[in-house]
Amino acid sequence: MTARKSPATALDAAIEHIVGYLTVLHHDHLSGLLPPERAALAAVHGDLVTAEDAVAYHRNALKRLSSGSYPVDTPLLDRLHRTVHDLAQATAARDRLQQDVAAALEEAKAASPAPAPTYEELTPSDLAALLSLASGGTMREHLLTHRVCVRTAQGRVVEVPSFQRLEAQGLVTWDASRALTVGQSVTLTDTGRTALLAARRSPAMGNPVPARPAGAWPTPARCH
Repeated sequence: MTARKSPATALDAAIEHIVGYLTVLHHDHLSGLLPPERAALAAVHGDLVTAEDAVAYHRNALKRLSSGSYPVDTPLLDRLHRTVHDLAQATAARDRLQQDVAAALEEAKAASPAPAPTYEELTPSDLAALLSLASGGTMREHLLTHRVCVRTAQGRVVEVPSFQRLEAQGLVTWDASRALTVGQSVTLTDTGRTALLAARRSPAMGNPVPARPAGAWPTPARCH
């Protein structure tokens, strides 16, 4: 969903106050990165935007027909009648969706995590690690060396100290039901996603140092 110069719906400001930029919300929704409450909010907001477009379309059609450019006759009156009827239906559908969005927003607000650390509290390296783990990762212990390695879904290596700092702040979690030697899936917590969204919105984030790719030199601690 592309950004607009003006709000697409009457609830845009309220949504951004709770969950951040709508463009980011819809991007993360398409990428499958949102928790259930925010995913539901993104979906119904998209429907509301479509409904607002329908209202605008029929309203503009009514303005065009009543502009004085057409002779007033029976066909014009019929077209005016149909357009008013279509506008009324589109408005009713828009109003129903507004109620659905308001309800979804309340659910997302209730499920919002506690305030996350601000971007100033995270180092550029930690921000890069958090960003690289947004699509998931795996933590695994080598059978022979017993070294613990954290790899992202793209195959990048996140340094263990950086991962531990993220875990200590409640930004990441992993599936402890599996053995480390098999591999434990790593995901961002709701708090982690909130911190990442806050960092994305801030110009202070700049260009964070990327997580070290596998095989990069020098490598302080290899995953083997």
